Amino acid sequence: MAYKGEARSRNKPNTNTRLRKKKIVETKAMASTRPYNYLPGLIIYHILQLLPTKLAAQASFVSKQWAEAWSSIPVFDFKEGDPYNHDGKFKLRMRYQGDAKVLDAWLRSAVERSVKELDISLRNVPTVKPYCLPQTLFDAKLLTTLSLEDVRIEDNDDQPISLPSLKSMSFKMVDFEGMALSNLISGCPWIEHLSLNLCDLGSWTWKFKISSPTLKSFEIFDCYSRHIEVEAKNLESFKFDSDFELLESMALFDCTNMKCINIFSQHLQHLILYALCQNSVEATINTPNLHSFDFSGYLMANVSMAPLKFLSDATLILLDHIRGPTFSLPLNHFSTLRDYLEHFDCSKKLELYIHDAEGVMFPEDFREAFPSPLPNLKHLNIVMNSAVEGIQSELMESLHWMAPSVENPSIESLSRTNSSSTITGK
Repeated sequence: MAYKGEARSRNKPNTNTRLRKKKIVETKAMASTRPYNYLPGLIIYHILQLLPTKLAAQASFVSKQWAEAWSSIPVFDFKEGDPYNHDGKFKLRMRYQGDAKVLDAWLRSAVERSVKELDISLRNVPTVKPYCLPQTLFDAKLLTTLSLEDVRIEDNDDQPISLPSLKSMSFKMVDFEGMALSNLISGCPWIEHLSLNLCDLGSWTWKFKISSPTLKSFEIFDCYSRHIEVEAKNLESFKFDSDFELLESMALFDCTNMKCINIFSQHLQHLILYALCQNSVEATINTPNLHSFDFSGYLMANVSMAPLKFLSDATLILLDHIRGPTFSLPLNHFSTLRDYLEHFDCSKKLELYIHDAEGVMFPEDFREAFPSPLPNLKHLNIVMNSAVEGIQSELMESLHWMAPSVENPSIESLSRTNSSSTITGK
């Protein structure tokens, strides 16, 4: 027969057992709230690298430690489950610390897998020279879209560039050495869109020249170059916005399909817009420190210009035809011409090329109703294809109203036999 005290002793748990159970419960509770915090950082890094992009991003929310590991590895934005997906997209975001061989291998592998869209953005360490793209990238036959940020492209004439499928290029903070950018564009026979943002356009003379028969859209924002020259007969849209202090000149040649022009520059001094053959082109020009302006196009083009207080020389070639058996003068021709010429009143000299003298012969009732567009102009030269016999007096009256401060306006008439006659007078 057992005593009551002995029974209580046998039913009472051992002290050590209670402590072990308590520790197990606490460990389980801690594990349930912080399941992965005890993994070494290197292990977490490798786990994230092995996971597909979406799952790796979700795993980064486990803890601060996992989030830090996620931010320190390259992000490949691929199709789930395939690092080089079947739709040919390669997107890379990472901090570059000088490991060029690794990046070279990735890009080489992408090219070998017929990449179609390539998007690379590197956050450079200030003490490390920007990553230089390997030559293998410029032989991607199926590449259609190229987007680069914070990289460097060398000028290498010995290695030809062949990107026959490339149609769109966007560059931000890219350093182009020498003629690298011009050579790159030359190697893209079907390029349609080009965007440059905060780029060094290279060239030892700081003169950037682009010639492309297929380019349709061109954007330049805050890039470094003294001289910019564009020749693109199919260009439809051109946007330029830069406060680069050393910018001197810009020229657009043979842009016969141009529909929209936006130019904003506080320091541009010389601007040339030639062969703007679309009479429906919309142009906004804000270049307050412009010294010279050359324009060739139609009067009906909608050109909006900020005041040109420092303009000294302007040349306007108007392509409109006035004469002809089936041609009638638009009702708003003279009001449009007067408003357009008014932009150049601050210029010291104006040279105006027109097809027909009638184009600048403002009617008497119009001259009585509206003020002169060029009251401060001092030198005026008119060059026309048509003859002026029989209309000299009326023509001179119109020119004196148009520019009353010009003492001797010069009129040069070019005959069909390539001879010319010059008329001056008050």
